[in-house]
Amino acid sequence: MNEELLINMSGIMDEETFHEYVSKKLNFPGYYGYSLDAFWDCITDEEQSSMPQRLIVEGLAALKGFLPELHDCFVQCLQDYAKEYPDREVVFRQDT
Repeated sequence: MNEELLINMSGIMDEETFHEYVSKKLNFPGYYGYSLDAFWDCITDEEQSSMPQRLIVEGLAALKGFLPELHDCFVQCLQDYAKEYPDREVVFRQDT
């Protein structure tokens, strides 16, 4: 498990690119289903991802601009993850 990983969502303009990017950054398996349900399944199963001890997320304003519904669900998913795994940290950096 990595100690820390930065994911920058500022270049994400469509849902397919979002899923390609997060699946690559978090080392999801090849059969990843390109949905937020599949995202949740992968981040909560250490055999299906490499979630770090501390995940830093940047570029959320851009993601919200292009994909507001996906943005809201993604943020909620990560907030739920942080609650379920209190030994892990998810940091949302404000866009400057």
